Amino acid sequence: MKSLRPMTKLAAILSVLLLLITFVIPPSAAHADELTGRTLEKELREMIDKGILSGYTDGTYRPTENVSRGQFAAFIARALKLPEADGNFKDVPKTSKLAKDIYRVQKAGLMNGYSGGMFKPDAPITREQVSLTMTNVLNYSQMDLKESRIDFTDLDKFQSSGSVRSVYYNITYGIISGIPNKDGSMRFEPKSNTTREQAAAFISRYLKAAEGNELPETPETPEPPTQGNDFYLATLTNGQLVKQSKGHSTYLTAANLFNDSNNYAAMYRGNELIRVKSGMAFGDNKTSAGKEANTIIYFDSAFKKQATYVQQGRELKYLGSNDEYVKVQVGATVGYAKHSEVDLIPIQLVTDRDKYTVSEWGTLIHYTYNYMTKKGASYPIMPAPDFLKQGVTYYSPDGVHYMDSTGKGVGTFFPYFQFLSARSTTSYTGAELDSLIKKVLTEREALNLSKYKDATKKSKLIGLGSFFKTLEKERNMNALMILSLAVHESDYGMSETAQTCNNLFGLYKYDSLTKLCPDKGTFKKPSDSAVALVDTFLNPNYINPDSTLNRALGAAFGNKTTGFNVNYASDPTWGAKAGAHMYELDKKAGGKDLYAYKQFALTSLEIATNVRKAPSTSAPILFTYKPHYNGIYQDSSSGIGLGYPMTVIGSVKGDDGKTWYEVFSDKAGVDHGFIREDVVNIINYK
Repeated sequence: MKSLRPMTKLAAILSVLLLLITFVIPPSAAHADELTGRTLEKELREMIDKGILSGYTDGTYRPTENVSRGQFAAFIARALKLPEADGNFKDVPKTSKLAKDIYRVQKAGLMNGYSGGMFKPDAPITREQVSLTMTNVLNYSQMDLKESRIDFTDLDKFQSSGSVRSVYYNITYGIISGIPNKDGSMRFEPKSNTTREQAAAFISRYLKAAEGNELPETPETPEPPTQGNDFYLATLTNGQLVKQSKGHSTYLTAANLFNDSNNYAAMYRGNELIRVKSGMAFGDNKTSAGKEANTIIYFDSAFKKQATYVQQGRELKYLGSNDEYVKVQVGATVGYAKHSEVDLIPIQLVTDRDKYTVSEWGTLIHYTYNYMTKKGASYPIMPAPDFLKQGVTYYSPDGVHYMDSTGKGVGTFFPYFQFLSARSTTSYTGAELDSLIKKVLTEREALNLSKYKDATKKSKLIGLGSFFKTLEKERNMNALMILSLAVHESDYGMSETAQTCNNLFGLYKYDSLTKLCPDKGTFKKPSDSAVALVDTFLNPNYINPDSTLNRALGAAFGNKTTGFNVNYASDPTWGAKAGAHMYELDKKAGGKDLYAYKQFALTSLEIATNVRKAPSTSAPILFTYKPHYNGIYQDSSSGIGLGYPMTVIGSVKGDDGKTWYEVFSDKAGVDHGFIREDVVNIINYK
């Protein structure tokens, strides 16, 4: 006779469930139809019969109603027959009907609370959250976590890669599945709320999977584990992060240990690095097809309101993180990113990064680094300010506020052409711009690089200087600025897109497109692309303060907090590079434009700011700058808030005794306007 193997934990649970006699009041005949004929009727009735899903006082079960976090906790507690436990969530009083079940589930490490000691029992539970909870249940039941991958079309909607993996684990056991699209592909809808019938089906499928699963032998009456394996602390050993072998089932438990000890350098969720003591972050977002995608930065930790976006591999200043988000700074903007879209590096393992130096000729040099390609590049900006010294390395997330290696602020500097108004006019004539184009093309050709071969004959910029000057007059857009963008985007008119598509500005060349020349991005002649740049993109959408697209954040190249760069380009230094090209072109043409205007103004308030027709509060309003986040330095004595940038033409005393600044108007068709001194910060140049 074979000896009997000890009863496993799951077997014990299931035997209790099957033998359990639960006195359930059957639904009245009036409510029987709410279950009959439903796709999940079988699972619903099974869970009702086992006492896992109970009805309401009116005899209904409401299968299509959203299930709350508290209700789902009760379903889990009943299904696993969890032992009694106490807790102290602020929003779950001991008198609550679901309190005992919630605390049982918490103690077993299956569902956690939120910061501030809250559980949010009445909040609906999403499909993503249910998947994470069911993964904890699999762990609790000592079932192997094996991935069965489905290429869901909405993987970008998940909060983290850990959430995606949790779905794959549940798919393996048939607990959770996707939702078919019309084209035969599958989506998951991670943010959709879970209904009561779906919750019943998930638990029913789990019980069936567990019943047929070969489990390791365990004591007949096991102690519920107080720790799981979700969160791991890591130390820095011999230049590598080493995870502890023992994990923690809740983030708060791991976080408390992490905060209390200097021995830990990082924290993992599974294999995903989610927190470091100090370090750097960078964009790392891949689509379901494995393609690179931009990292979205949000103003809020719930990822509802987008602030800006950053290209793959580019640096973000790390400000902290938890299990839900990563807090970062890009430009002067503080925002939140999803764990699935960023990677972290402890500061001890950072080998290279973005930085600034001063050359032997006194030029400010910006060195950029891509953490994905492991490649760096540099470009000269313009003459460095006096407070930046040669031989010293500086850092600046926004290219305005500079810090030394200790993080101490050393000064602010606004690169002139990066913040000059696009409504200003260049000092150069059309003929002078044509001569300038010939000069720079001759220099390119002399480099003897294959990409610039015959540049003086083949470049698509040849002869466009006078045309750009015409656009300046007719479209109110600085001609040297248009030329600078063409140089930057088309590599002096020699890029493949420029040569083949007559597209000097990369218009309509989105990352998702594979065609070299998209239909809208193909032009009969290069000048047509310049017209499209001004008439279709910049003037109506990125400059016009009345734009309904909310992309207009100031008529200057700017950075990731203000100006075109916020919404126009994923490269966080696009505005700085374009401004640097403008400086180089001006220098080669004679240096007539640098400091032609002596003052810039930036709006300083997060309220609507009016620009008026005359220097008086009674004068008609020409346009209004919408409320806009001004950056981390807006309330700081050590810096300047990066509001909407304007170029000052002059100043006068108003009838109210205040100084009013005359500025170029962002509004097309209006040359200038006036703005009062108390709503702007003034930047003075030489």
